[in-house]
Amino acid sequence: MVRPPPSERALVAALGRYERLIEVGVGRRPGVARALADRGHEVVAIDVEVSEAARDAAAGRQAPSGGTLRVVAADVTALAADDERAAQSALGIGASDETAGEAPDAPGGVDAVYARNLPAELQRATVALAERLGAACLFTTLGFEEPVVDVSRKSTESGTVVFVAR
Repeated sequence: MVRPPPSERALVAALGRYERLIEVGVGRRPGVARALADRGHEVVAIDVEVSEAARDAAAGRQAPSGGTLRVVAADVTALAADDERAAQSALGIGASDETAGEAPDAPGGVDAVYARNLPAELQRATVALAERLGAACLFTTLGFEEPVVDVSRKSTESGTVVFVAR
């Protein structure tokens, strides 16, 4: 088995306390989403175009631990501009009448929005989506970029910095 890179392991560890998550910009790297689902979390992974790798990672993905992974073609900038109900509906989460307007820890809510290697141009939209859904927001950057949003920094043993925006 190939060991995941330190940035991936750091993000999985930082997200371990959240049950329901949205990954922004899954691209061709579904490793974090898959690892979280394997640990019993419910993950919706989004990207403007869903890659074959992400689709394959989610195909029939009901982990033995009860976690799930779904991939959805969605644009974080559009979702951030939508109201909470429209964003939830687009993502297929918590948009029913029973959960609308409930606290983020209610069934169907989202606990955290996260991204791996989040480019500066998507940081504001990602934080706005997390705010809209009442969720925490964590991400790593491309490494050479500094965050363009207010964050606190969480350094890990591997040297990876996880940025916490909410």
